[in-house]
Amino acid sequence: MGELHGLIVTPARHRGDVSEPSLNLGTGRCTALIRTFNSEATLPATLRSLAAQSRPPCAYVCIDSNSTDRTLALLPQSTVIRRYSSSPFNYSDALNQGVELVETPLTLVISSHTSIENTRAIEFALQILERNPDVAAAYFTSQPSGTMTFDRINQQNFTGFNGVFNTCAIYRTAYLKARKFRTEVFAAEDQEWSSWLLECTGRSIARITGAGMLYNNPAGHSLRKRLREETAVALYVKAQMLEVSYLARVFYRIVRPVSKLKERWFNCLLLFSLLYHRLLIARLSATRH
Repeated sequence: MGELHGLIVTPARHRGDVSEPSLNLGTGRCTALIRTFNSEATLPATLRSLAAQSRPPCAYVCIDSNSTDRTLALLPQSTVIRRYSSSPFNYSDALNQGVELVETPLTLVISSHTSIENTRAIEFALQILERNPDVAAAYFTSQPSGTMTFDRINQQNFTGFNGVFNTCAIYRTAYLKARKFRTEVFAAEDQEWSSWLLECTGRSIARITGAGMLYNNPAGHSLRKRLREETAVALYVKAQMLEVSYLARVFYRIVRPVSKLKERWFNCLLLFSLLYHRLLIARLSATRH
């Protein structure tokens, strides 16, 4: 197995020669990577939940988008802070900049709006990674805190929506440095990265339930965010979503009697977005020929 500097990965999702990173985790040292922007209201809960873990992060890296509140003052004293100043903001680019600063074998990417109720959650994830060399990353779902279990996501059962969630996920750092998040992927960058990992390395992802992962964003899960994510999955991960058969399924979700008004409206927006991008791709393809 090659060392980190020997990694060779072809761009985007194309297959190529990938020199495997070292899977030796040492003592399971983990750095928490947090992106912040005026996160004073939610960051304390995030930091408290991390400090309460049976195996807390040993280091912190923060990519901050010029916060004007007390966000930076709340961070642990030893946190490595990098100001993100590019415009417009690009989440993938922010994460990539943070990964550059990580020096531990494992990276915990966690939102400044997220907390973990189960105090053994990180320990559980680290044990999975330490005992299963084929698992490249692990993430927590939003089920209530309780008995923790996990299942494997691989190329066979990957749907385009069940890969790692950057809301709260632990990666083998070497893979993040081998293949960065693509900056042109405007949403669902974690699903596109998962698609690359499963297809091009043959590794798997652990999906953990029972950790009590809480998403405390005051804005909640907006329709706009969900629409961007599903559109991005269609464009960069699951092209079948642009096919007529899938479009028909979306249309059916609009007209079926049991659909709630909010879901009907979302599927109207989704159908329009998918049709628009299907036509755009067809037009671009025609002009090239």
